[in-house]
Amino acid sequence: MRVAIMGSGGVGGFYGAKLARNGVDVTFIARGAHLQAISKNGLALRSGDDGKSETLINPARAVEDPAQAGPVNLILFCVKLPDSEAALEALKPLMGEDTFIVTLQNGVESVGIIERILGRGRTIGGAVYIVASILEPGVIVKSGPSERMEIAEPDGSRSPRALAFAELCRDAGIDIHVKDDLDELLWRKFILLSASSAITALTRQPMGFAQEDPVAGEVVRAAIAETVAVARALGVGLAADIEETAFKTLNFILGADAKSSQLYDLERGKPLELEWFSGAIHRMGKEVGVPTPVHSTTYAALRPFSGGRGTGG
Repeated sequence: MRVAIMGSGGVGGFYGAKLARNGVDVTFIARGAHLQAISKNGLALRSGDDGKSETLINPARAVEDPAQAGPVNLILFCVKLPDSEAALEALKPLMGEDTFIVTLQNGVESVGIIERILGRGRTIGGAVYIVASILEPGVIVKSGPSERMEIAEPDGSRSPRALAFAELCRDAGIDIHVKDDLDELLWRKFILLSASSAITALTRQPMGFAQEDPVAGEVVRAAIAETVAVARALGVGLAADIEETAFKTLNFILGADAKSSQLYDLERGKPLELEWFSGAIHRMGKEVGVPTPVHSTTYAALRPFSGGRGTGG
């Protein structure tokens, strides 16, 4: 199977490197200094408590223009949500008759975005439970114990392509699970993501602050409850104890020093995924008549920074 990684940052770089290390034909689509470093020195993975346990993928094939990757069997789609439409247009030269996409993007709207541009039936939805980022060009660092990936077909089937991808991942040592309810899979992750991104970006603090401060902890619980209420109003089937499970899971997955991707982008003046995080909950809450005061306030507070440094929402 020929694989292209569209978005070779923390998540795409990590999983792509594990596949490449196991002999899979992987092309990393990257740009700038990261592209140059991978092309020249390979791609390094660092993990462990000290962040110093390193695996080097060298040589690693990296290109800037997706068309240079040629037709592939599978595209792992990991770009930030604001970049989705441009990235999907650029992927069209890679798409053969049976090429499919596994999207590991944040939020709950990625599959719909992809289908609108590339057509229905091309996409498997996914969610990952991992904290990984670019430490420096050509180096991906993973913190925390989790590397879990979950995928599901939109129609709930255990399709041959989903099972083939899962086998490819397991052979590479990736902790992957094939599910049969994509909405439940995405919203269960989104409950965690929306709460952690909101509290860390609002306070400009890593998760340790919310884990230690009782007031911040109350806000996290309220943010979780809002997302759960919106999901249930939309007909998503969630476990009865999802709110308590989500709160405990946040403390397991995210260490005290962990920053959400939204805080990371905010600190660096990059465009935020706000419209698809608290913005999405605010919008969907209004559509279904569910109040979302925490996420609506987060959306309002961060809108001046949503387009990057010096720009507005």
